[in-house]
Amino acid sequence: MRFRSALTSLVLAIILTAAWMAGALSAESLPFHPALLDAARAPRTARIVRQVALTYAPQMSEKDREIDFIQKIALAKRLLGVGRLVGLRHETLNLLAPGQGVSWEDVRRRRWPGGDPVGVTLEVPVWVPARARRLKTYCGFEKKWQAVALGTPRPSGYVWFVGTMREVNDKAHYRPATIQVEVNSKFAPLAGLLMEYIFREGWYDNSRRVPLLSLRMGEDTYAVSAAASGPITVECLTFPDRDGASLAATVAQCTYASLAEIYHGGHAPQSNHRLGLAIDFNDSNYRGVVDGTPNPISPAIRQYNRSAMHKLDARQLPAWVFTAASWMGCRIPQSWTYPGSNTDWEHVDVGTK
Repeated sequence: MRFRSALTSLVLAIILTAAWMAGALSAESLPFHPALLDAARAPRTARIVRQVALTYAPQMSEKDREIDFIQKIALAKRLLGVGRLVGLRHETLNLLAPGQGVSWEDVRRRRWPGGDPVGVTLEVPVWVPARARRLKTYCGFEKKWQAVALGTPRPSGYVWFVGTMREVNDKAHYRPATIQVEVNSKFAPLAGLLMEYIFREGWYDNSRRVPLLSLRMGEDTYAVSAAASGPITVECLTFPDRDGASLAATVAQCTYASLAEIYHGGHAPQSNHRLGLAIDFNDSNYRGVVDGTPNPISPAIRQYNRSAMHKLDARQLPAWVFTAASWMGCRIPQSWTYPGSNTDWEHVDVGTK
């Protein structure tokens, strides 16, 4: 079943990309909707994910798209029996013994009273640069990402990679693709809905395409394999200071021992990621640059100018993405302060209180 699902996804991605490049697809053609891999393991969740798929209609206006999205949010919450999203955190924690440490590796194996597993793999449509390369990711209950990069304990989806700013910002030549990510099954329909909304905006309007090269939801610590590449030189923006408003970015050439130095991450015990209830967008690490890593943890004033940041680096999330997440009921970066008076610009979640 797992092989069949993977093969089906690969064939679909090839057909979708070929049709797009040939100009055969338009708003009248339906793209790939979010779906669960191994849907038979979580039939209730898979059914809800299908029921809340967004509508693609000819010449659908931006306002009509917003209305459709908001209506599907309401439908998803009704089908899930969810009010405030923070309730999902409490429900998931209630599956654990009081005082027990929290690890996604444990949580994902548990089951809801209805029988669906807590951990599922969600596949969603995304825009990627024309020559983006897919990289497998791995995760585990490890303190350091290097242990995951070297030991590759368990596959956990994939990310996409390009090395130049020109390719990152070349929206006219983006192609449709998919990305797979592990997530809490009670959050999966809503997470998939948000990802599809972001994708659909780019389907109707090239200027609103946002490349999602990395999506991280349920995990403790993740990394690309250290063997995925040798030393590599890539481009990233860098700014004059760490906390100012200046948009005077320059392109830095950065060399790393492997792609694992760019694609890795870990989450604190109290993080909603360990419950599969958070989303990190375009999570990456560009050591050696100043405030230029896409959607950084940063105190900089410039980061609040999301339109300008997105124009400089399309991986930076524009303001309308956060607006959409707030419609869903997510806690967004602008609504809380990360430790050290920073803002975590890549992160949305269900909240903690």
